[in-house]
Amino acid sequence: MPARILVIEDDEFSRELVRYLLDRQGYAVLEAADGRAGLDLALNAHPDLVLCDLQMPVLNGYEVVQRLRSNPLWQVVPVIAVTAFSMPGDRDIALAAGFDNYLTKPITPEIFVQQITAFLPPGLRAGSPPGA
Repeated sequence: MPARILVIEDDEFSRELVRYLLDRQGYAVLEAADGRAGLDLALNAHPDLVLCDLQMPVLNGYEVVQRLRSNPLWQVVPVIAVTAFSMPGDRDIALAAGFDNYLTKPITPEIFVQQITAFLPPGLRAGSPPGA
């Protein structure tokens, strides 16, 4: 069974592009347009992976990942920052805050899904045989 992936992104175009790319590969996509809604959805829907923008209204991505990581159930779920921040040191700050990886926008559609699925166990990757 392919993973359920939560996309927390306030930019509608970016969110739609990520949803389209993941949908095409067979992933179930959950969406939130701000950090608070994303945090609530993560805690209630238990996705297998979270993609989170850093600069958003209500709660920013750093606040989201810190609140998720404070919950013992969220110590193993991959949370990946997808952001326009690309200054030297930004990646290190995001990883230190609790993100598992850091991808910059604009994303590269040809490799984006591959970059994301590397953080999923083989059995949750689209196209994996059952029990893999």
